[in-house]
Amino acid sequence: MVAFLVIFLSFVIISCVYLYKLNKIKPENYPPGPPSLPVWGGYWFFLLANYNFTHKAIEIFSKRYKSDITGLYAGSFPVVNVTGYNLVKEALTREEFIGRPDIYATRYRSLGDLLGIIFTDGYHWKEQRRFSLRQLRDFGFGRRFAPTEELFESEIKALIEYINTNPSPEDHDIHCKKGRVLIPELFYGILSNAILHMLVGKKFEDKEMRELGRSTLRFVRNIDTTGRALSITPWVRHLAPQYFGSKPLIEENERVRDFFMKLVEERKKTMSDDYYGDFLDTFLGRMHDLQRENAELGSFTEKQLIWTLVDYFFPAPNVIGPSLNMLWAHLCKYPEVQTKVQEEIDRIVGRSRLPNLDDRKNMPYTEAVIRESLRVDPVVPVNTPRRCLQDTTLGGYYIPKNALILISIWGANYDPRIWKDPNEFRPERFLDEDGNLLKKDHVLSFGAGKRLCAGETFARNCMFLMLAGLLQNFTFRPVGEAPDLDDKKWGFICDIPAFWVDAVSR
Repeated sequence: MVAFLVIFLSFVIISCVYLYKLNKIKPENYPPGPPSLPVWGGYWFFLLANYNFTHKAIEIFSKRYKSDITGLYAGSFPVVNVTGYNLVKEALTREEFIGRPDIYATRYRSLGDLLGIIFTDGYHWKEQRRFSLRQLRDFGFGRRFAPTEELFESEIKALIEYINTNPSPEDHDIHCKKGRVLIPELFYGILSNAILHMLVGKKFEDKEMRELGRSTLRFVRNIDTTGRALSITPWVRHLAPQYFGSKPLIEENERVRDFFMKLVEERKKTMSDDYYGDFLDTFLGRMHDLQRENAELGSFTEKQLIWTLVDYFFPAPNVIGPSLNMLWAHLCKYPEVQTKVQEEIDRIVGRSRLPNLDDRKNMPYTEAVIRESLRVDPVVPVNTPRRCLQDTTLGGYYIPKNALILISIWGANYDPRIWKDPNEFRPERFLDEDGNLLKKDHVLSFGAGKRLCAGETFARNCMFLMLAGLLQNFTFRPVGEAPDLDDKKWGFICDIPAFWVDAVSR
């Protein structure tokens, strides 16, 4: 009995000393937050706050510790959570917070290397982002470009005709009868082809694009912005690869990589030095020039090319698609909003032609509906994780170098200090008393600063053209009850499951 008590007391003392040392790792003036426990540190408390949704856990921490900035340690790794409009805007725009963390999830999304645009930083990121945006602008990315707008118009016309016809059996997964379609999978083909036209100069079958879009969605459904246990303790992938997400991550990334790898191999066989018809041509041309000059390729490698293509393609089905999903869900829940958009379309455009981007400035209510949907349901509720590049402060608290910064876009979009009645879906909040669109848009769904989403202009243009073009021709009604806006799926992307609608011809 005495021996047992000695062993038990020794265990208690050792555990207390261990926990004390764990919690001594927090530096002075670190943001308030939970204590650290073995293995996952304070992340245990993060999971207890809200297991599924990171943005909700951040809000719970904010209320618990009465601060818009809170801190914890995920294992031995410092993590800082930021919410509230002003602090979020500051964190998004400050140079110290533009890094990316080197964690399992970000490294193995590109199969072992840090490649592409989204998850890299430093000189590599700056060089590739500058080059890619400069080249893509020539093909209509981020600016008005007649060929791209003509392509989009023809795609919307084809989509309207598709909805109005009886489906073939192979399309029954998204189009089960005339006028009845599945949202948002209906949009994957047009969205994917719009960006692939700029990237690789080709149009693909809608069914192939739906499959590719589903692959990328399976990736974002198996990870969130924290990286979860897989990034804190990568060894858990050996215990349960299916459960902890490593197997789906690798499988889906290999599928997407193989799609673009095949395109690169085909283009290398046919490429001409005197004709650049898309981004793929310009990148291969740059590689060829460097090789001809016997210069170092640096970041201009074939692997980098493949993951740059992936990163520019990725948001089409995974950000714009879910954003349209939430937009259509709001249209179904608030039919009076849909009616007001249609009245504006009829007044400004009529029925003789499709709406175009020239009409956008004259359709303030339609634009306000898009802004409000992006505010209420940002499909990336926590900005892609940042890494602090140097010791600094934020909100009066000390932020150590290499801390992981989780910035709650959702918290900024719902901040009652900025938004009156933030839980209410009210497009009129973006209009003045005369019905004109307010110049200032406080919605931060695309981020801000140097890490602002490169595809924001492309995404907003797509959303406007899809909304205006389809509501000009159809009234959308949910099959059964309106979709539940609170029935969100957890993951890097946060939206509701796909739902069926009846598109009634006007």
